[in-house]
Amino acid sequence: MTLREGAIAVAREAAGRILEVYDSEFAVRHKDDRSPLTAADLAAHHCIVDGLARLDAGIPVLSEESAGITTAQRREWSRFWLVDPLDGTREFVKRNGEFTVNIALIEDGVATFGVVQSPVSGALWHGGAALGAFRRDGDGDDRPVSTRR
Repeated sequence: MTLREGAIAVAREAAGRILEVYDSEFAVRHKDDRSPLTAADLAAHHCIVDGLARLDAGIPVLSEESAGITTAQRREWSRFWLVDPLDGTREFVKRNGEFTVNIALIEDGVATFGVVQSPVSGALWHGGAALGAFRRDGDGDDRPVSTRR
């Protein structure tokens, strides 16, 4: 399995973990910066960190929910995963469906590949500068994403 397909599978698995919490009663705590934190944030974080380690244990993971990784350590990384396990926790708490799972592979300071998964709609976007950009829905087919001027 390629890193791209592996990251897509991990993002979909994390979306499932998020929806398990979304469909239940859940508590909301707050981090030191006063941003909300739920069991869904933590479930997605653990799912993604574990899943990416299974793909390639040699690529470190920096997640929004990571603790104890110093700036000095991160500066040593030429290649790492940058993750926001649940981007839009405030929207998650409001239950409006407008939140995503975000995973990017960073190489020499440049995002070379990324995945954005919408748990509620099931839509997934992935791509990279050398790869193009695509939307993948439940049918598994990639549809090119284009832009307009």
